[in-house]
Amino acid sequence: MKYRLLGAAAVVLAVGGTIVPAHADTTATNVTKSTVNKSTIEGSGAVTARVAWVGSCEDADGISVPCGKWRVRLRAGGTVTVADAAATAVDARGRKADSVGKFAISGDGQWILYERAKDHRLVVRKVAGGRGTVLPASLSRKGTEPMRVWLSPAGDRVLVEYDEGREPGKIVTVATGKIVKLPAADDLEGLSGDGDEALAMRYNNDNTTTLVAHGMDGHSVAKVPPQVVVNAATRALSADGHTVAVLISGNTETRQPPKLRLYDLATDRLSASMTLPLKPDASVYLAHWSGDGRLTVKAQTGGDEKPTVVRVLTVDTTTGAAKPVDTFTVTARNYTWLTAGE
Repeated sequence: MKYRLLGAAAVVLAVGGTIVPAHADTTATNVTKSTVNKSTIEGSGAVTARVAWVGSCEDADGISVPCGKWRVRLRAGGTVTVADAAATAVDARGRKADSVGKFAISGDGQWILYERAKDHRLVVRKVAGGRGTVLPASLSRKGTEPMRVWLSPAGDRVLVEYDEGREPGKIVTVATGKIVKLPAADDLEGLSGDGDEALAMRYNNDNTTTLVAHGMDGHSVAKVPPQVVVNAATRALSADGHTVAVLISGNTETRQPPKLRLYDLATDRLSASMTLPLKPDASVYLAHWSGDGRLTVKAQTGGDEKPTVVRVLTVDTTTGAAKPVDTFTVTARNYTWLTAGE
Protein backbone atom coordinates (compact mmCIF):
# COMPACT_ATOMS: atom_id res chain seq x y z
CA MET A 1 0.00 0.00 0.00
CA LYS A 2 1.24 3.49 -0.80
CA TYR A 3 1.17 6.19 1.83
CA ARG A 4 0.78 9.90 1.36
CA LEU A 5 2.86 12.79 2.64
CA LEU A 6 1.63 16.28 3.15
CA GLY A 7 2.84 19.77 4.14
CA ALA A 8 4.37 22.22 7.53
CA ALA A 9 5.63 26.00 9.67
CA ALA A 10 2.58 26.55 11.82
CA VAL A 11 0.93 23.15 12.42
CA VAL A 12 -2.74 22.34 12.33
CA LEU A 13 -3.78 19.09 13.94
CA ALA A 14 -7.05 17.29 13.50
CA VAL A 15 -8.24 14.04 14.92
CA GLY A 16 -10.29 12.10 12.43
CA GLY A 17 -10.75 8.78 10.61
CA THR A 18 -8.51 6.12 9.14
CA ILE A 19 -5.41 6.86 7.12
CA VAL A 20 -5.00 5.52 3.59
CA PRO A 21 -6.93 4.78 1.53
CA ALA A 22 -9.83 7.03 2.49
CA HIS A 23 -11.45 6.52 5.87
CA ALA A 24 -13.39 3.25 5.85
CA ASP A 25 -16.93 2.59 7.03
CA THR A 26 -16.14 2.21 10.73
CA THR A 27 -16.94 5.86 11.45
CA ALA A 28 -18.54 8.85 9.80
CA THR A 29 -19.20 12.50 10.14
CA ASN A 30 -21.51 14.26 12.51
CA VAL A 31 -23.42 15.52 9.52
CA THR A 32 -26.59 17.50 9.55
CA LYS A 33 -29.11 17.25 6.73
CA SER A 34 -29.33 21.02 6.49
CA THR A 35 -28.27 22.71 3.29
CA VAL A 36 -26.72 26.04 2.45
CA ASN A 37 -28.49 28.63 0.34
CA LYS A 38 -27.18 28.23 -3.21
CA SER A 39 -26.71 31.95 -3.78
CA THR A 40 -24.69 32.20 -0.58
CA ILE A 41 -22.45 29.34 -1.64
CA GLU A 42 -21.81 30.62 -5.14
CA GLY A 43 -21.32 34.19 -4.07
CA SER A 44 -18.56 33.69 -1.51
CA GLY A 45 -14.97 32.76 -2.18
CA ALA A 46 -14.59 32.10 1.56
CA VAL A 47 -16.86 29.04 1.58
CA THR A 48 -14.67 26.25 2.96
CA ALA A 49 -15.07 22.53 3.54
CA ARG A 50 -14.48 20.83 6.85
CA VAL A 51 -15.12 17.23 5.84
CA ALA A 52 -16.59 15.18 2.97
CA TRP A 53 -18.14 11.72 2.97
CA VAL A 54 -20.02 9.19 0.83
CA GLY A 55 -22.66 6.73 1.99
CA SER A 56 -22.44 2.99 2.56
CA CYS A 57 -24.72 0.26 1.23
CA GLU A 58 -24.58 -3.54 1.30
CA ASP A 59 -24.20 -5.56 -1.89
CA ALA A 60 -25.81 -8.95 -2.55
CA ASP A 61 -23.15 -10.63 -0.40
CA GLY A 62 -23.69 -8.29 2.53
CA ILE A 63 -20.41 -6.43 1.90
CA SER A 64 -20.30 -2.67 2.41
CA VAL A 65 -19.85 -0.67 -0.79
CA PRO A 66 -19.86 3.08 -1.46
CA CYS A 67 -23.18 4.47 -2.68
CA GLY A 68 -25.18 7.65 -2.96
CA LYS A 69 -23.79 11.15 -3.37
CA TRP A 70 -20.64 12.76 -2.05
CA ARG A 71 -21.50 15.42 0.52
CA VAL A 72 -19.38 18.20 1.98
CA ARG A 73 -19.87 19.69 5.42
CA LEU A 74 -18.97 23.37 5.54
CA ARG A 75 -17.02 25.11 8.28
CA ALA A 76 -19.79 27.67 8.58
CA GLY A 77 -22.39 24.91 8.99
CA GLY A 78 -24.66 23.03 6.62
CA THR A 79 -23.82 20.59 3.87
CA VAL A 80 -23.43 20.66 0.11
CA THR A 81 -24.12 17.70 -2.19
CA VAL A 82 -21.70 17.17 -5.09
CA ALA A 83 -24.33 15.75 -7.40
CA ASP A 84 -22.07 14.80 -10.32
CA ALA A 85 -19.33 13.08 -8.28
CA ALA A 86 -19.03 9.30 -8.67
CA ALA A 87 -19.47 7.16 -5.55
CA THR A 88 -17.46 4.33 -7.13
CA ALA A 89 -14.42 4.10 -9.39
CA VAL A 90 -14.18 2.14 -12.64
CA ASP A 91 -11.65 -0.39 -13.89
CA ALA A 92 -9.65 -0.23 -17.13
CA ARG A 93 -12.66 -1.53 -19.11
CA GLY A 94 -14.97 1.09 -17.66
CA ARG A 95 -16.76 -1.38 -15.40
CA LYS A 96 -17.91 -0.39 -11.93
CA ALA A 97 -15.26 -1.23 -9.33
CA ASP A 98 -15.57 -1.99 -5.63
CA SER A 99 -13.38 0.96 -4.66
CA VAL A 100 -14.63 4.43 -3.81
CA GLY A 101 -14.65 7.22 -6.41
CA LYS A 102 -11.74 9.66 -6.28
CA PHE A 103 -12.28 12.75 -4.10
CA ALA A 104 -10.00 15.28 -2.42
CA ILE A 105 -10.24 18.65 -0.67
CA SER A 106 -7.59 21.35 -0.94
CA GLY A 107 -5.70 22.35 2.19
CA ASP A 108 -7.39 25.75 2.25
CA GLY A 109 -10.75 23.99 2.12
CA GLN A 110 -12.01 26.03 -0.84
CA TRP A 111 -11.54 23.53 -3.69
CA ILE A 112 -12.56 19.95 -4.36
CA LEU A 113 -11.29 17.34 -6.80
CA TYR A 114 -13.65 14.54 -7.80
CA GLU A 115 -14.34 11.82 -10.33
CA ARG A 116 -17.23 12.80 -12.57
CA ALA A 117 -19.99 10.18 -12.59
CA LYS A 118 -20.94 10.39 -16.26
CA ASP A 119 -17.49 9.70 -17.72
CA HIS A 120 -15.12 9.30 -14.73
CA ARG A 121 -12.98 12.27 -15.78
CA LEU A 122 -11.33 14.20 -12.93
CA VAL A 123 -12.84 17.61 -12.19
CA VAL A 124 -11.62 20.49 -9.99
CA ARG A 125 -14.01 23.18 -8.80
CA LYS A 126 -14.69 25.46 -5.87
CA VAL A 127 -16.60 24.10 -2.89
CA ALA A 128 -18.81 27.16 -3.33
CA GLY A 129 -20.01 25.81 -6.68
CA GLY A 130 -19.74 27.18 -10.18
CA ARG A 131 -18.11 25.82 -13.30
CA GLY A 132 -15.41 23.21 -12.80
CA THR A 133 -12.26 22.44 -14.77
CA VAL A 134 -12.19 19.00 -16.40
CA LEU A 135 -8.69 17.49 -16.40
CA PRO A 136 -7.17 15.65 -19.40
CA ALA A 137 -8.86 12.36 -20.33
CA SER A 138 -5.46 10.65 -20.48
CA LEU A 139 -5.28 10.65 -16.68
CA SER A 140 -8.08 8.09 -16.41
CA ARG A 141 -7.58 6.16 -19.66
CA LYS A 142 -6.82 2.97 -17.67
CA GLY A 143 -9.70 3.49 -15.28
CA THR A 144 -9.77 5.20 -11.92
CA GLU A 145 -9.62 2.14 -9.68
CA PRO A 146 -5.78 2.00 -9.62
CA MET A 147 -5.41 5.75 -9.02
CA ARG A 148 -4.63 7.88 -5.99
CA VAL A 149 -5.10 11.63 -6.17
CA TRP A 150 -4.08 14.70 -4.18
CA LEU A 151 -5.13 18.32 -4.58
CA SER A 152 -2.64 21.10 -3.82
CA PRO A 153 -3.30 23.36 -0.82
CA ALA A 154 -4.59 26.16 -3.08
CA GLY A 155 -6.40 23.85 -5.51
CA ASP A 156 -4.23 24.77 -8.51
CA ARG A 157 -2.42 21.46 -9.05
CA VAL A 158 -3.33 17.78 -8.90
CA LEU A 159 -1.05 14.85 -8.16
CA VAL A 160 -1.98 11.46 -9.61
CA GLU A 161 -0.40 8.10 -8.79
CA TYR A 162 -1.16 4.68 -10.25
CA ASP A 163 -0.83 1.28 -8.61
CA GLU A 164 0.67 -0.13 -11.77
CA GLY A 165 4.45 -0.04 -11.42
CA ARG A 166 5.14 1.01 -15.01
CA GLU A 167 2.79 4.00 -15.08
CA PRO A 168 4.53 7.27 -14.06
CA GLY A 169 2.96 9.57 -11.52
CA LYS A 170 1.81 12.95 -12.79
CA ILE A 171 1.59 16.54 -11.59
CA VAL A 172 -1.18 18.37 -13.45
CA THR A 173 -1.59 22.15 -13.57
CA VAL A 174 -5.34 22.71 -13.40
CA ALA A 175 -5.48 25.97 -15.38
CA THR A 176 -3.51 24.70 -18.38
CA GLY A 177 -3.72 20.92 -18.27
CA LYS A 178 0.09 20.71 -18.41
CA ILE A 179 1.37 17.34 -17.17
CA VAL A 180 4.77 16.66 -15.60
CA LYS A 181 5.64 12.97 -15.31
CA LEU A 182 7.37 11.49 -12.26
CA PRO A 183 9.38 8.25 -11.84
CA ALA A 184 7.00 5.28 -11.86
CA ALA A 185 8.96 3.46 -9.13
CA ASP A 186 8.49 6.21 -6.55
CA ASP A 187 5.71 6.08 -3.95
CA LEU A 188 4.12 9.54 -4.01
CA GLU A 189 3.03 11.17 -0.78
CA GLY A 190 1.55 14.53 -1.70
CA LEU A 191 2.26 18.04 -2.99
CA SER A 192 4.28 20.79 -1.36
CA GLY A 193 2.74 23.87 0.21
CA ASP A 194 2.76 25.78 -3.08
CA GLY A 195 2.07 22.77 -5.30
CA ASP A 196 5.37 23.13 -7.16
CA GLU A 197 6.88 19.88 -5.87
CA ALA A 198 5.79 16.34 -5.05
CA LEU A 199 7.17 14.39 -2.10
CA ALA A 200 7.96 10.70 -2.66
CA MET A 201 9.61 7.64 -1.17
CA ARG A 202 11.95 5.40 -3.15
CA TYR A 203 12.82 1.92 -1.87
CA ASN A 204 16.34 0.93 -2.86
CA ASN A 205 17.85 -2.50 -3.53
CA ASP A 206 20.24 -2.14 -0.57
CA ASN A 207 17.34 -1.95 1.93
CA THR A 208 17.62 1.81 2.29
CA THR A 209 14.88 4.33 1.60
CA THR A 210 15.33 7.62 -0.22
CA LEU A 211 13.10 10.62 0.41
CA VAL A 212 12.85 12.85 -2.66
CA ALA A 213 11.16 16.09 -3.65
CA HIS A 214 10.39 16.28 -7.39
CA GLY A 215 10.03 19.77 -8.86
CA MET A 216 7.83 20.83 -11.77
CA ASP A 217 10.99 21.91 -13.62
CA GLY A 218 12.52 18.43 -13.49
CA HIS A 219 14.86 19.27 -10.61
CA SER A 220 14.80 16.99 -7.58
CA VAL A 221 16.30 16.97 -4.09
CA ALA A 222 16.92 13.58 -2.47
CA LYS A 223 18.47 12.10 0.66
CA VAL A 224 18.54 8.81 2.54
CA PRO A 225 17.03 10.21 5.76
CA PRO A 226 17.29 9.04 9.37
CA GLN A 227 15.05 6.12 10.29
CA VAL A 228 12.78 8.34 12.38
CA VAL A 229 11.83 10.15 9.18
CA VAL A 230 11.21 6.90 7.29
CA ASN A 231 9.07 5.50 10.12
CA ALA A 232 7.05 8.67 10.68
CA ALA A 233 3.27 8.52 10.90
CA THR A 234 3.07 11.09 8.12
CA ARG A 235 5.30 13.64 6.40
CA ALA A 236 4.69 16.91 4.57
CA LEU A 237 6.76 19.07 2.22
CA SER A 238 7.00 22.83 2.64
CA ALA A 239 6.69 25.36 -0.19
CA ASP A 240 10.48 25.80 -0.06
CA GLY A 241 10.79 22.35 -1.62
CA HIS A 242 13.17 20.88 0.95
CA THR A 243 11.76 21.25 4.49
CA VAL A 244 9.74 18.20 5.55
CA ALA A 245 7.42 18.10 8.56
CA VAL A 246 7.82 14.74 10.27
CA LEU A 247 4.97 13.63 12.53
CA ILE A 248 5.83 10.94 15.07
CA SER A 249 3.13 8.76 16.65
CA GLY A 250 2.49 8.81 20.38
CA ASN A 251 3.07 5.81 22.65
CA THR A 252 0.35 4.81 25.09
CA GLU A 253 2.63 2.46 27.06
CA THR A 254 5.20 5.17 27.81
CA ARG A 255 2.52 7.90 27.80
CA GLN A 256 4.43 9.87 25.19
CA PRO A 257 2.25 12.19 23.05
CA PRO A 258 2.82 12.64 19.30
CA LYS A 259 5.77 14.82 18.31
CA LEU A 260 6.87 16.98 15.42
CA ARG A 261 10.33 17.24 13.88
CA LEU A 262 11.58 19.06 10.80
CA TYR A 263 13.89 17.42 8.30
CA ASP A 264 15.84 19.34 5.66
CA LEU A 265 16.34 17.43 2.42
CA ALA A 266 19.01 19.86 1.27
CA THR A 267 21.24 19.69 4.36
CA ASP A 268 20.21 16.36 5.93
CA ARG A 269 19.54 18.23 9.16
CA LEU A 270 16.93 16.91 11.60
CA SER A 271 15.52 19.25 14.24
CA ALA A 272 14.86 18.47 17.87
CA SER A 273 11.43 17.09 18.79
CA MET A 274 8.50 19.38 19.52
CA THR A 275 5.84 17.77 21.71
CA LEU A 276 2.32 18.26 20.44
CA PRO A 277 -0.59 18.94 22.84
CA LEU A 278 -2.32 15.65 22.10
CA LYS A 279 -2.95 12.52 24.16
CA PRO A 280 -0.70 9.51 23.50
CA ASP A 281 -3.53 7.63 21.76
CA ALA A 282 -4.19 10.40 19.24
CA SER A 283 -3.35 9.12 15.76
CA VAL A 284 -1.63 11.77 13.68
CA TYR A 285 -2.63 10.89 10.11
CA LEU A 286 -2.23 14.01 7.96
CA ALA A 287 -0.17 17.16 7.56
CA HIS A 288 0.06 19.85 4.88
CA TRP A 289 1.74 23.26 4.51
CA SER A 290 0.11 26.34 3.07
CA GLY A 291 2.00 28.42 0.55
CA ASP A 292 2.86 31.03 3.18
CA GLY A 293 4.45 28.50 5.53
CA ARG A 294 1.61 27.54 7.88
CA LEU A 295 1.49 23.82 8.67
CA THR A 296 -1.68 21.80 9.05
CA VAL A 297 -1.56 18.46 10.86
CA LYS A 298 -4.50 16.18 11.51
CA ALA A 299 -4.89 13.39 14.06
CA GLN A 300 -7.70 11.17 15.29
CA THR A 301 -9.05 9.50 18.41
CA GLY A 302 -11.93 7.04 18.66
CA GLY A 303 -13.19 4.85 15.83
CA ASP A 304 -13.94 1.11 16.09
CA GLU A 305 -17.65 1.76 16.49
CA LYS A 306 -16.94 4.78 18.69
CA PRO A 307 -17.28 8.40 17.54
CA THR A 308 -14.11 9.77 15.99
CA VAL A 309 -12.98 13.16 17.28
CA VAL A 310 -11.05 15.53 15.04
CA ARG A 311 -9.01 18.34 16.59
CA VAL A 312 -7.25 21.02 14.61
CA LEU A 313 -4.27 23.00 15.95
CA THR A 314 -1.77 25.44 14.54
CA VAL A 315 1.84 25.02 15.61
CA ASP A 316 4.61 27.56 15.23
CA THR A 317 7.51 25.36 14.18
CA THR A 318 10.09 27.88 15.35
CA THR A 319 8.81 27.85 18.94
CA GLY A 320 6.73 24.67 19.15
CA ALA A 321 3.73 26.69 20.38
CA ALA A 322 0.42 25.07 19.41
CA LYS A 323 -2.99 26.71 19.12
CA PRO A 324 -6.26 24.76 18.84
CA VAL A 325 -8.37 25.98 15.92
CA ASP A 326 -11.09 23.38 15.40
CA THR A 327 -12.68 20.27 16.90
CA PHE A 328 -15.49 18.15 15.51
CA THR A 329 -16.94 14.66 15.86
CA VAL A 330 -17.43 12.02 13.19
CA THR A 331 -20.41 9.93 14.21
CA ALA A 332 -22.88 9.22 11.37
CA ARG A 333 -22.23 5.98 9.51
CA ASN A 334 -20.76 6.19 6.01
CA TYR A 335 -18.43 4.29 3.71
CA THR A 336 -15.55 6.74 3.83
CA TRP A 337 -14.74 10.32 4.76
CA LEU A 338 -11.89 12.80 4.42
CA THR A 339 -11.00 16.27 5.62
CA ALA A 340 -9.45 19.36 4.04
CA GLY A 341 -5.93 18.53 2.85
CA GLU A 342 -6.77 14.92 1.93
